Amino acid sequence: MESDTIRSIGGKTVVDMWLDGRMRGICVTRGAIETHLGISAEQAAAMSEEDRSEFVRTNLALIMAAARDRLRELGGDADEVVIDTGQLGTKAAPGRDRRQAERRKGERRKADRPEAVPATGDRRRVQRRKDDRRGKPKAG
Repeated sequence: MESDTIRSIGGKTVVDMWLDGRMRGICVTRGAIETHLGISAEQAAAMSEEDRSEFVRTNLALIMAAARDRLRELGGDADEVVIDTGQLGTKAAPGRDRRQAERRKGERRKADRPEAVPATGDRRRVQRRKDDRRGKPKAG
């Protein structure tokens, strides 16, 4: 993307992009970027206009998706779409498990039902593929 289509003005970063059939100005606020990155107030104060422009440039797909959502809320006639705090979403910390709790509520094999607990070893009663996989040719 050309550098003149992304510009920071004060606390906002504006990008012009083709969205749903026409050219629209998408404005991403400083708060939206900070919330998405999950940074503290000190780190946010140290973020320059170039850093915000670079964030917008590298995350265009995310911004496009958020702008489409906002455009649906505003109606299709809006020439400018503003993405504010909390509308970009938050990024999960790398290396963390996104799942909060274990999906299985209990042990899979219930000890109170002895028929459900398999004997030691394999659960199969019959050896798989003990015969040849191909059948005998039909006489014909």
